[in-house]
Amino acid sequence: MRKSLGFLSAIITVLILLLNSAAPMAAFEDFDDANGHWAESTLRQAHADGIIGGVGGSLFPDSHISNAQALGILCRALGAEKTANISGYGLSGDEWYYHYVAKSAYLGLISPADITEFDAPVTRQYALYLIAEAFSLVESNPDVSALERFTDYGLIAGPNRQAIASLVSQGLVSGNNDRLRVNDYATRAEFLSIIYRIVNGFIPSSGVQKKYSQGITLQGPAHLVGSAFSGGVWFDCTASVISFNSVVADRVVVRSHSLDSLVIGSYTHIGRLTLAAQSGDITVSPENNSVVGALVVGSGGGRVAARGVGVIEITGSSRHVIITGRADSVVVAGKNSTVHVQPGARVGKIDILRTASDSRVIVDGNLSDLTIVGLGAKVEGRGYVDTLVLSRAHCEVSVNHGAMLDNIDQGIIEASIRISLPDRLPAGSTLNAAAIIDNAAPGKTGDLVWYIDGVQVSKSTITTGSELPGLSYGFTYSRSMPDSAVVRAVLRYVTVQGERQEISAESTIRLENYNKLYWTQHDAPRVLQEVTSAYRGDFTLEWAMANDIDDFDKEVWVNAKGYASNSEYLLWINNSYQRVNVFKGSVGNWELIRTCIVGTGSLRTPTRQGVTTTTYKQINGWTTRSYSCRPVVRFRPGSGYAFHSRLYYPNSTTRLADDRIGFPISLGCIRMYDDDIWFIFNNVPDGSTVVIF
Repeated sequence: MRKSLGFLSAIITVLILLLNSAAPMAAFEDFDDANGHWAESTLRQAHADGIIGGVGGSLFPDSHISNAQALGILCRALGAEKTANISGYGLSGDEWYYHYVAKSAYLGLISPADITEFDAPVTRQYALYLIAEAFSLVESNPDVSALERFTDYGLIAGPNRQAIASLVSQGLVSGNNDRLRVNDYATRAEFLSIIYRIVNGFIPSSGVQKKYSQGITLQGPAHLVGSAFSGGVWFDCTASVISFNSVVADRVVVRSHSLDSLVIGSYTHIGRLTLAAQSGDITVSPENNSVVGALVVGSGGGRVAARGVGVIEITGSSRHVIITGRADSVVVAGKNSTVHVQPGARVGKIDILRTASDSRVIVDGNLSDLTIVGLGAKVEGRGYVDTLVLSRAHCEVSVNHGAMLDNIDQGIIEASIRISLPDRLPAGSTLNAAAIIDNAAPGKTGDLVWYIDGVQVSKSTITTGSELPGLSYGFTYSRSMPDSAVVRAVLRYVTVQGERQEISAESTIRLENYNKLYWTQHDAPRVLQEVTSAYRGDFTLEWAMANDIDDFDKEVWVNAKGYASNSEYLLWINNSYQRVNVFKGSVGNWELIRTCIVGTGSLRTPTRQGVTTTTYKQINGWTTRSYSCRPVVRFRPGSGYAFHSRLYYPNSTTRLADDRIGFPISLGCIRMYDDDIWFIFNNVPDGSTVVIF
């Protein structure tokens, strides 16, 4: 155990150094664990880009990435420099990752409620959320239902669903065997691989070439002329001034700390422009012969004025967007946001989505259609709205308007769901559960979905007010199965406006397993056939440490053999894996309490097989001209066989003369580590059964 803890400590130390910008940058070829790795090309590129470093000949690509390490990589990728006050995060200021947390907070990636343990490993779902936020990939209204094809959809936390749905819809995440493995821990290689699916490099803006077929991140002020970015272009936090002339880009994302100037010059075509700068008032006004297909106002600060942009999406919270001229449609997804239609401006349609709670629309120009789904919306101004569609109650409207359509479908938003199921389930029984829906208007047709431990097991179409189908589920029993399961029922409903609503409830049921006797009888034929006495290793301690029989199988074997003992202890010397297994109990009911790596008799002088007993103990052990060993516990009456320590120099208990162990090495006795032989000496009485096999 001490060796394992030391190794873990070493890994943690190295991983800290990997994110330390002052760490020396070794050549990529020096990293033995990266060469030939499945993500070698990504690791090589990340190392060349300065996103990761390396120490001691290792990159640890398969190690779980911690929250702090993930934030550090993202801060490097985005060129983050400014920091926020993070006094509310409970950090001392001495942590190696303190400044990365402060930078991430400034970028709006995290809040004090998001992460409580920065050294803890990152789940895949939170890793995906962080990447989607960092690279501004979250869509205003992604098709969350696309996630339902993954069997572990029920494990995705609500705040992560829009982000993951956006990544899935853009082909950046595809899952594996109908699962996203959302609660598995992400590795460093996996985290970097997703980033490099988005951007394929990080270069200074001054070094831009004419054409890029994959996404690229540019650093510093940029004045681009005649470039084409078919995979999109990201501007990092250091890009304060940006101009385009004769530029073509499917996607442009601006992540500046402060955006002072944005010029969309002539003959420029941008499919989707996302502004996620932390500060700076900006006007988006494409010059003649230029087009911005969609303007996305993401997280950040500063006012954004739009002129000559057809489609506008507001995904960030607390954003202020001013519309001059004409716009075809505006979608508001971020809460507490403001849209101001200026005098003389005309907008085709504004949609305030469910997520855009407490948003405000000021109409001083003309607006054809306004649909309100978000709670707490306010509509005011001196202009005119042709058609106002109210899909949510409790809105404040004080603007002149024509037709008002009361299209309020509250759906199941005020309903609740309960689960009825037993507290415990006897072994081998079938689970029968029922869902009860309260306070739902009758006649609402939706889907009732059941999950067991986050995995979907049943789905049916139901109508509120009618009898609901129950759940009947048979668990697959095994001796190592969990002793409980989380049962979750989810009711999903789509309103007439297309708003997706969901209510859920969950309960934990205790699962009773079959008793040990059942599993002993069940597994005995297999175990008796698998356990042999022939040594299987390669005569190294490392092999012994890595190989052994399953603990429960040991109990199955010793109980199936029917061994008895004159004490409450029984010892099994297993030659195959070089172990002494210590059991406590009685015939047919032995329980494993300790497993010891040992060295048995060599192939020339093997430890004789059979069933015998311990005989007597010698606290001072044996001392010869060449070695000492102590203590000694004798077994097999009338012989020289014994359990004893490894061999020390005569009359010494600290200087080992022969430390070999873990493979057949002795003259027939059983060599043991000091802690193990003293355990047997102090606890196992004379006359206890010893099985050598």
